[in-house]
Amino acid sequence: MKKTINTAARSITFTFDGLDSITFNAEKMSAANYEYAALHGMAARIGDSAAISKTAENNFTVTEAMRRAEIETMVAFYENSANADWNMKVAAPKAAPINPAIRAIATKLGKTYAEAMAWYNEKLMAELNAM
Repeated sequence: MKKTINTAARSITFTFDGLDSITFNAEKMSAANYEYAALHGMAARIGDSAAISKTAENNFTVTEAMRRAEIETMVAFYENSANADWNMKVAAPKAAPINPAIRAIATKLGKTYAEAMAWYNEKLMAELNAM
């Protein structure tokens, strides 16, 4: 199945291999359902941005603060009425997330975050190599 959204016609066409297509016309909806559908769609769209993968880049950690930051970014993007784009374009690379444990180590050792991360990684690798 494929879905094609036609904003000018306010319709969605669903096509199926070897079968007749079905077109949904939003103009035929009640105003209440149309409004709810718009908010439901935005709740899903914005909420999906908080689905952050655990990767080496984020130390395999996803926090509520990280999820909140993603939601905040997307809300600001869509609330900008001058913006007509559906997809966010990344103007600049995102800063790497801050690991609270590494930040605490940096403070304790009087080092920068990057120096504390390097110190921690060196200790971790030495520990792993000793196994």
